Amino acid sequence: MKHLRCKIRGHNLSLVSKQLIHIKEYECTHCHQKFTKDGYGRIVKFTRYWEKNHEFFQNHFQKQILS
Repeated sequence: MKHLRCKIRGHNLSLVSKQLIHIKEYECTHCHQKFTKDGYGRIVKFTRYWEKNHEFFQNHFQKQILS
């Protein structure tokens, strides 16, 4: 039933990322699906690809901060 609500009205996204870098992660308050923004600023589903991508950038920026 919650998925039907999101299909009709759209997702109600709230920000859930707590990272220091400028990567934002969102979660729908109704169906609890996770989303993120791609390189063009579009909101996309948070898949394994995006999870690895975010980990890479987080590690890269943390190394720069510590150097």
